[in-house]
Amino acid sequence: MPKGFLTHLAPLSMVSFVERDYRILASRFRMRKWAYRGRLRGIQDRAAIYLGVRRSDFNVSWFAYNQAFWAVRHSKNLGRKSLVVIGGFDVSEEEDPRLQHRLPTLRYVLRHADCLLALSEHLQTKVLALEPTARVELLYPGFDATRYAPAGSKAPIVTTISFVRHANLQRKGLETFVRAAANLPALEFLLIGEWLDDSIRYLRGIAPPNVSFAGWLPEPDLIRALQQSAVYVQASLHEGFGCSLAEAMLCGCVPVVSARGAIPEVVGDVGIYVDPASPEDLARGIRGAFDEPERGYSARERVARLFPLGRRGSLLISKVEELLA
Repeated sequence: MPKGFLTHLAPLSMVSFVERDYRILASRFRMRKWAYRGRLRGIQDRAAIYLGVRRSDFNVSWFAYNQAFWAVRHSKNLGRKSLVVIGGFDVSEEEDPRLQHRLPTLRYVLRHADCLLALSEHLQTKVLALEPTARVELLYPGFDATRYAPAGSKAPIVTTISFVRHANLQRKGLETFVRAAANLPALEFLLIGEWLDDSIRYLRGIAPPNVSFAGWLPEPDLIRALQQSAVYVQASLHEGFGCSLAEAMLCGCVPVVSARGAIPEVVGDVGIYVDPASPEDLARGIRGAFDEPERGYSARERVARLFPLGRRGSLLISKVEELLA
């Protein structure tokens, strides 16, 4: 059985979409993994990545970040195969203001990885703009439509999911989301996501009484929250795909979204589009979503049809087998 090595970014517990890929790969290959923790642990992490690459037949890096640079570089020197998943912030100046400073290592990854898999056409275009010779292919994420599914009746709840940090107040539309709640006092607004800095104090300071901050939730509780929510908001300035958005759509939430990044690829014509900088326009979109609850059924059907987990699984395994052939 071929041996594989997956590198991802901290925290040590992988986010759901990375964990799904790891489980897919582990069903066919003997897999190991490592979480890259950044420059403060750089020497230790680089040594672990070197050993992981050397002891494996292939390696997969989630995001074209520093850990991917070392994995691809060691792969080139050791004659191993490297695959990098392009996730969003890694190639997007909208999400990473330091992108220009990372260009030398980023372009190395884009030039020398044996295969690049972009989560959206939008990201595929960004990769080719940065490095026209990149061997980049489109492979959409996949989602389990049986696990993420409607259950029971919907409540008058509007939900969004994001890490809570200063950079995301505008980038992920968190401030717009909280301020929009003042225009809709009869609805409950729920922000789910780990608090990474003191920006939570700012959001609490501007929040009306109908806004709740749940913090991080384990997956079963997260699914229950989405099943209860009637509307899901993604008022981002950029998304490389929008995995939480797709999961909410599978749970029957009506998507109220910006038309930025890859969001239109996910939502198509089943959602309601708004200005991500305008709380008033977001409130308008949310009102419209409650007037058309049938959009939730269309949203679920779209994600189940276009982004099935089985398709990503079979294509991901096929791509690795092709590299090893």
